[in-house]
Amino acid sequence: MVSEVMEDTSVRESTALAVEDPSREESEKTIAADCKIVTFSLGGKDYAIDIMRVKEIAKAGRFTYVPNTAPFVLGVYNLRGDIIPIIDLRLFFNLPVKERRADSLESMIILTVEDLTYGVVVDSIDKVVGIYSGSIQPPHPIFGDINIRYIQGVVEYQNRLYILLDTDRIFREKEFESEHDVSLENRGANAAGADIPREQADSTVNTGFPAQDTVKEEESPVVSAEKELSFIRDSLSVLSRFYVSQVNEDWVNSRFGEWTALRGADNLQLHSAEDSSLFLSTFQSPDSGTIWSDQYMKDISSLMPPNQAKQINVWNIGCAKGFEAYSVAVMMKELYPGARIRIYANDLDLLAVSGAPLLTVPEQAVTETIRPYLTRNISGAWVFSQEIRDMILFEYHDCANKNSLPSLDFVVCRDVISFMEVKKQSALIADISENLKGNGVVLLGVNESMPKNAGWQKKVKGSAAVFVKE
Repeated sequence: MVSEVMEDTSVRESTALAVEDPSREESEKTIAADCKIVTFSLGGKDYAIDIMRVKEIAKAGRFTYVPNTAPFVLGVYNLRGDIIPIIDLRLFFNLPVKERRADSLESMIILTVEDLTYGVVVDSIDKVVGIYSGSIQPPHPIFGDINIRYIQGVVEYQNRLYILLDTDRIFREKEFESEHDVSLENRGANAAGADIPREQADSTVNTGFPAQDTVKEEESPVVSAEKELSFIRDSLSVLSRFYVSQVNEDWVNSRFGEWTALRGADNLQLHSAEDSSLFLSTFQSPDSGTIWSDQYMKDISSLMPPNQAKQINVWNIGCAKGFEAYSVAVMMKELYPGARIRIYANDLDLLAVSGAPLLTVPEQAVTETIRPYLTRNISGAWVFSQEIRDMILFEYHDCANKNSLPSLDFVVCRDVISFMEVKKQSALIADISENLKGNGVVLLGVNESMPKNAGWQKKVKGSAAVFVKE
């Protein structure tokens, strides 16, 4: 299939550029990833933990104090009925810790090590990234902030160097006993969270750390809606790489209200990828991953301007297998039958974009609008006519990189921007604005918007909404 795409000279040239672009080579390495890591920061440096050790992420504040434990043990925490020890990795590695307020929330990674569960406090949690295990390099003594024996290795990802921690070694009880046999009484009030009463309880908590007394279970504090929403925003970026910004914040705020009604005020946090996917389950635009319905196509067509240009250029960002690009091609052909239409369809999924030129259409997806533009292939399946296929240039490309495009009449970017880091969102929106003609149209996801007060006007028809320059 790739060879057929390469027959087009322009495709061949684009592919050559992709090979020469280092950022695309990085993307290809990401595709070959065979393991994932959760990245976070400690003392201003980037660290990571194998995702197979991570049970969930959480935010919590007040921990129950436990006497006669090591200085890095903040206490214990009631995680939905399970009492788990909380370890501050900053204190464990003798890194600086900012003064804690009594009501402040800490970023926690919940780990499982040898059937035991622990919570570790870090400065901030970044994201989940896929890496190739063969790219992990042995640790080097230059990482002087922490003992080298606690480092599993180092790995580079998108020009950032991550220190991969060895959680098995960190949580070995013998090492805790030998290196950290210090009374909790010696800790400063800020690190210990000394505002928490030191009561003992009837039940014994087995934390796997030295000399813990029995403690009283303490209910988690009631966290304001603003803090809960803030944590959900952070969790979405880590668990689903969904980044909240002006593009989608209206939907996130609305969805938070629905989420509260669905889950209840005491169970709002996103503890896993499944929770995050459920939260985002209503975000997707109509007709995603299939041919657009006649009605959706009609609604968008009604929002398109008259255009007498002989050449009309379209940028389809995130084309995936091609259903969207072919839908756009048919719609534009119906709207502007006398124009030469060129659609630049990009995606980071190399397999999908390589097969897109030979896309077959399932019988149930054949609509009245697209039927005139279909034909049967040798096996009897529906495929688009050569005229429609010639309109589209499918290319493996990361839109976050520099985009060399002609002036654009139409940009289709549904449900793509929200899954880019905020800085990249801004860069792409600026790129779109710069290349879009004065009468050009931008189609985002149904729950996405152009930034407010940035010179964009929204037009709505039925289930479709587009943006034009004011």
